[in-house]
Amino acid sequence: MTQSPADDAPRRVLILDFDGVVVNTEEVHFESWREAFRQQLGVRLPGDYTQVVGLTLDELFEMWRPLAPVPLTIDLRRRLLAAKTDLFFTVGEGRFKPISGVADLVRDAQRQGWYAAIASRGRRLRLLRTLELARVPAVFELILALEDAVDPKTDRKVHARAAWALGAEPAACVVVEDSLSGIADALDSGIGRVIGLTTSFDATALRQAGAHEVISRLDEVRLPSLAVPYGNNGGGA
Repeated sequence: MTQSPADDAPRRVLILDFDGVVVNTEEVHFESWREAFRQQLGVRLPGDYTQVVGLTLDELFEMWRPLAPVPLTIDLRRRLLAAKTDLFFTVGEGRFKPISGVADLVRDAQRQGWYAAIASRGRRLRLLRTLELARVPAVFELILALEDAVDPKTDRKVHARAAWALGAEPAACVVVEDSLSGIADALDSGIGRVIGLTTSFDATALRQAGAHEVISRLDEVRLPSLAVPYGNNGGGA
């Protein structure tokens, strides 16, 4: 776990998105939704997982509304979500793998005095079970999930809340995200350095979304020394 920094050093947190940054689950999510729509409505969802990465439930159902043969009522949405949730671990059986280098990145950050957190809009039980199946070591000081949100439908400050929960200012933290909406949320939260990881989108799309830096592997992350002043212009590599 984290080594204590000097008393006058700012507390800093390395904040990781879950899906696509800690565990490679994005394709499983989409395939689970596709099967749920097939079972419940006889509809095959077009496209691939990149269309759904980072979207809220409301955004997903709005995108798929024209494809449904009947109105997507609140009750039907609940049924579809329940079906998708039930299918997730069946579809993903044997497929959950940690993103290469995630445990080493977290341990290295902690040796440098950083804290490490997961910030996700996924449900806690799903996150914990996926971490277990992917055999990701218990190295994080904090896991923020959907249940921790003030209002799950409107709360887009998950990265800032992760920083505050560990006693840090958002501007002193680093976020690694793979989704365009996640990058936008991190920037809106005032995170000092936002890194895009190319597991779901290419480098151009991540830069256009506002990422300060784009990487293809987690071992490319370079965290600044705790002694270096840090802010919105970054101090990383």
